[in-house]
Amino acid sequence: MTNLNVFIFFLIGGLSFALLGFRFVSGKTYAFRMFGIGMSLLAVAFATWSVIVATQPADLTLLTTIGVIPFGLANLFFVAAGTSDFTASTRRNLLVVAALVIGTLFVLRTFVTPSNPSFSDNGLFYFNAEPIAILFYVVVFAGALMPAVHIVTLHIASVRDAMFTRLFFNVVTLSGVVLIVSTNDDLQGLNGYVMLFGLLGLVVTHIRKSPEFIAR
Repeated sequence: MTNLNVFIFFLIGGLSFALLGFRFVSGKTYAFRMFGIGMSLLAVAFATWSVIVATQPADLTLLTTIGVIPFGLANLFFVAAGTSDFTASTRRNLLVVAALVIGTLFVLRTFVTPSNPSFSDNGLFYFNAEPIAILFYVVVFAGALMPAVHIVTLHIASVRDAMFTRLFFNVVTLSGVVLIVSTNDDLQGLNGYVMLFGLLGLVVTHIRKSPEFIAR
C-alpha cells in the first residue's frame, strides 16, 4: 500500500528543486546557471522516485537506477558551479575527477555491489545501498553540492538571502545523507520533516525573484 506521506515528500522535493532550478538558471551567469541545471536534474530524480512510491512497481531496481542517473549528472553541474571562480584548466581537471568519482559510484551501486531498493512495512522507500556505495554518496554530497552552495551564496547580492540559502541548503544536504544511509523508519520519518523544512525555507527565500549575482 502506498504511503501518502512518502509520496508527498518526494513530490514536494521535486517541485521545490524545480522552482530553485528555474530561479538560478534565470540568473544568467555561469555559476548560477550551472547550479540551476543541477537543481533541475535533482527535480527529475525526485519526480522519478515519487512515481516509484506511487506505483510500487515490481522492478524497483530499474526505476531507482533511472532516478540515480539525473542525480549523478546534477552533481557534475554542482562541481561546475563550485569551480566557477577557478581557471578554465583547473575547472576542467576537477570536472574530470568528479566524473570519475560519480561514474565509479554508478558502477558500484549498479553492478559491483548492487543496491536493493525496497519498501518497509510502513511504506517507506529505501535505497539500500551497500556500505562502499554509501561512502561514495557521502563523498559526492561533500565534494559537489556543499562547495557549490558555498560558492553560489558568496555571489548572491542579498546578504540575507545568501545566509538563508546556505542555512537551508546545509539542512537539505545533511538530511539527504541520512535519507541515503538510514533504514530506520522512525529516523526517516523525522528526517523527512527536516528535509521538507529546509526545502520550504529555500522556496520561501527564492519564490519571489531570481537571485542577483555580484562579482567578488
